[in-house]
Amino acid sequence: MTIVYRIQDCEGRGPFKPGFSKQWIEERPDHENLQPWFIEFGRVDHRVMTGETAGSACRSLEQLRRWFSKREYRRLKKCGYRAVKMNVNRIIAESDIQCFVGRAKPFCKDAEIVKLY
Repeated sequence: MTIVYRIQDCEGRGPFKPGFSKQWIEERPDHENLQPWFIEFGRVDHRVMTGETAGSACRSLEQLRRWFSKREYRRLKKCGYRAVKMNVNRIIAESDIQCFVGRAKPFCKDAEIVKLY
């Protein structure tokens, strides 16, 4: 098992939902360096096994802070999102800014809230 960190709501869904991002994202000069997993890794979702939950995460809190500023995280918390850590079964793809992970359990199960800031 490998520990990873994510921002998610109580259902295990991340905050990059269509139309929702504009409610919390601030314009920053480093956004061009933060590409979504499907752009950075391509169609790695094809490697997800049947029954597996998959999505993006970070290997460290420092890495997660690159994606979410303190102000952005404050806004997300007001909308019910929290930084969590969880064990995953495998890393499907990884870079210096993120990883795409596979987990036997849903993301909302056995995720521990952690202090991001």
